[in-house]
Amino acid sequence: MNLSGYCFTATGITQYAFFLEDKEQVCVSHVALPEAPVRLESASGAEYALLRSPVWDDRGTPHADASVPFLNADGREAGYLYLLGEDRFAVSVPGNAFAGRVIMDRLRRSVCFTGLDDVLVARLEYSFARMPSRERFGEWFPRRYMAEVFKHVDESLLTFALAAPFLGFDGIDIG
Repeated sequence: MNLSGYCFTATGITQYAFFLEDKEQVCVSHVALPEAPVRLESASGAEYALLRSPVWDDRGTPHADASVPFLNADGREAGYLYLLGEDRFAVSVPGNAFAGRVIMDRLRRSVCFTGLDDVLVARLEYSFARMPSRERFGEWFPRRYMAEVFKHVDESLLTFALAAPFLGFDGIDIG
């Protein structure tokens, strides 16, 4: 499955969205307020939030070896993001997990996700596909991404995995 991803910006909000054809699969929204949570939405409409945590330092970045919970709409923990070191992280939901690794491939950085068996499950990288993004937030040339998912993945785990590089944590971004 190939997902097309885009970054949309407007005053005070940044949104990353991934689509399978015309259907939105994952959406990550940042509001430009220091204490505002990051909001995530999956294809089924399930909503999650990532709150600021005491493990974060003054710059807003979690310390190394931190774990940050993803909360569901009821405020319960639905999964975790684990910061494992420079360019390495993991995301988990009950019963399943992905390891994520940022690698330099071609001209840019990309993220490879492997399952517990260390087999490649998904890859996220920049894309150069065109899209008239003015319809969404008025930006003519958004950043574009491509996510290749090689086998069936739990929807919430895929949502957390694709969101991780866009959460603003040092070392796990795509640049």
